[in-house]
Amino acid sequence: MNKILGVGVIGCGQIAQIAHLPFINELSEFESRAICDISQNILNTVGKRFCVSKCYLDYRDLVKQPDIDVVLVSTVDHAEIAVAAMDAGKHVLCEKPMAFNLEQCDAMIEASKRNNVKLMIAYMKRYDPAYQFALPLLHEIKDLRLIRVHDLAGDYHINNEIYDLYVNSDVPMEVKEEALRVERDAKIRAIGESRADLVEAYGLLLGLCSHDSIVLHEAFGSPTKIKYVDIYSGIYTVAILEYGNSVRCVWESGYLLERPSWDEHLFAYGENRALQIEFPFPYLKNAVTYVNVNENENGVNVQKRFQVSFDEAFKREWRHLYECIVEDKEPITGGEKGRRDIAFLIDLVKASRP
Repeated sequence: MNKILGVGVIGCGQIAQIAHLPFINELSEFESRAICDISQNILNTVGKRFCVSKCYLDYRDLVKQPDIDVVLVSTVDHAEIAVAAMDAGKHVLCEKPMAFNLEQCDAMIEASKRNNVKLMIAYMKRYDPAYQFALPLLHEIKDLRLIRVHDLAGDYHINNEIYDLYVNSDVPMEVKEEALRVERDAKIRAIGESRADLVEAYGLLLGLCSHDSIVLHEAFGSPTKIKYVDIYSGIYTVAILEYGNSVRCVWESGYLLERPSWDEHLFAYGENRALQIEFPFPYLKNAVTYVNVNENENGVNVQKRFQVSFDEAFKREWRHLYECIVEDKEPITGGEKGRRDIAFLIDLVKASRP
């Protein structure tokens, strides 16, 4: 019989309610043993829904619970909580983005090493079966010429039409305002006071595009140069990245506030093959990611569309974490990769034209 790992969830907002808590309860390898949130209303309702009896308002109390092996950090600000959990001897699955600045990333990585525990960043798209299927096809492209990252997200209020979600309506406004101030200060420490006018754009890149960063880096490595960046209208980013002398990457990202649209793709164009990965709205469970291939076969142009699996990427990342813990393996999306992605997004903002 497999060892069952006890999980404590810190931060019980949308992503915890929609994805993590349901999948923890579905997987036989894990058991939800405690939750924590600054909202008593959320603790009461979420605890009842997911049959969790141990509920905490302070994360420092949760990490002391002896039967918890893994802590999910799904709050807005991750670093301080993740370090406290690792210092208490717990493995950590940290929602993306890993942190707001590199100092926080370094503190988390050091805590993981110091306490000999696993630190895994919850980049669920990296565990998407279609993305994993596409990776070797991407690596086989001959004479790669153009990469395109395209991510325009829409209004997330669609989640309230799909799921019954609980909100933290009882948290005092002064508590929320202080959290926003601390978050803003941490982000400005990353991009510098001279780029403080771009802090909202940086926040969007962290929250939306850290997924795009990991899939880009895992497929093609880090760009050799950031050639051009234009951040405009507050939150939209267009960039041109160099991969040596013969390959360019076009980056396009933004947030469409007026409609529930999701338009996220990764494209790669080479002499023998063009490949497109279509990522679905991430909060639709078991939604299919499609891989489209256009290639030359014996002088004939062939178009193929792959529907790889309905397996859920969020669930797959939990399975991978379990394997890493019981077999003492390093996670595919460990702290160093999370730090790399934060550094890349910081560089994008700093390179933006005035």
